Amino acid sequence: MDLNFTEEIMYTLPFYLGPLFLLASINFFRKQKNYRLNDTLTNASIALGNLGLSFIFLLAVVAVYSLVYSEYKFFDLDQSDPLTYVLAFLLYDFLYYWNHRFHHMIGLFWADHLVHHTAENFNFGVSIRISYFTELTMWMTFIPMAFLGISLEVFLIASYAQIVWAFCIHTKWFKSTPIADKLLNTPSLHRVHHARNTKYIDKNFGGIFIIWDRLFGTYQTELNDNPVTFGVRESFPSFSPLIINSYYLKTIAKKIRLSSSLFEVVCSIFGPPVWLPKKANKSTFYSKTCKIDSKNFKAKDPYLSTKTKWTCFNRFICIIVVFCYLMMNFGALPVLPLIILSVLFFWLCHYNGIVFDGFKIGWTTEIITQILFISFLSWAITSKQPEYLILSTGILACLSLVNYLIYSNKKSQYEENNLDIQQQ
Repeated sequence: MDLNFTEEIMYTLPFYLGPLFLLASINFFRKQKNYRLNDTLTNASIALGNLGLSFIFLLAVVAVYSLVYSEYKFFDLDQSDPLTYVLAFLLYDFLYYWNHRFHHMIGLFWADHLVHHTAENFNFGVSIRISYFTELTMWMTFIPMAFLGISLEVFLIASYAQIVWAFCIHTKWFKSTPIADKLLNTPSLHRVHHARNTKYIDKNFGGIFIIWDRLFGTYQTELNDNPVTFGVRESFPSFSPLIINSYYLKTIAKKIRLSSSLFEVVCSIFGPPVWLPKKANKSTFYSKTCKIDSKNFKAKDPYLSTKTKWTCFNRFICIIVVFCYLMMNFGALPVLPLIILSVLFFWLCHYNGIVFDGFKIGWTTEIITQILFISFLSWAITSKQPEYLILSTGILACLSLVNYLIYSNKKSQYEENNLDIQQQ
């Protein structure tokens, strides 16, 4: 089994991050505000974590799907027949609707899907803001396609078509599309799905087609007198990918602690997100942001100086380099450096996130980063790895340290803050 993902990285990473940074750059030069640096780099960091884990999880998913198709399929369909493709597209979209709806109805699945909905800016970056563990909760719904005789190749074509469509509809463009809304899940209808407005919650679950929502009573148009406010009712507390991915799990744990029976424990895990155990105080269980009207809700956006933004962008470059090396050599690395690099990747993502949160980072955070870099560097030197790897690791470690020294310079950052405020 090939666990080195060089080809996957070469073909997938530009497709994932290229359009995001192109559109963000255009947004920046036009002085628009739909792509913020904190939000954009958080989306990209979450996407990288999802991408890396998906490469690994998909090996098992593909194996299960192929086994079911080869051994247990009910029908022997002609995989070259256009009607088979039509069936696959329709069936995939139908199953996607229910998979998506289950992710809103079942607490444990919502813990996974919530990551996608925590974005408070609506742009292309939201389409790749996907939980680390999405593949673990998505695959089961689509196994019926294998039983019905749809091959893996046809299944993947149908799924890729849905992925591309999903990328395209995460946009504020196309304000009104009443004709397309009758059949397709349009940007307008998907904006409704991402709203925290009461009227819009749990609406428009469709993938490419919106007909399933019309059939099953979850259809809702975007209303001029009720502008969409993006995000979730309980605003997520951080830009850290680790915190965002684990946030609702803490809510489930809180429900379990308040449960007084096995039934309530089960409901805490698998019940709808709105369900609460009897001992829970409904008025205080969730944060105050739940009670804020959508028209008065403001996206989380702590002020950051220009120098701090540059350090975060530099750190993100480190994140990409570590990620690419890790995934391209995943199967070849011994266990120890594999663990070190994996921890380093997630730690750097978290590091950037808490800086974006506006926290003053202490020396402990950077020491942990340096320990991880030095540990990998020691392995590279003692195992006589190529000089480019040793040199690049040392450069990244130095870059991280310089970033911290710049960020921790209180006087220069204070002056930078005052200068930026005066310029705004």
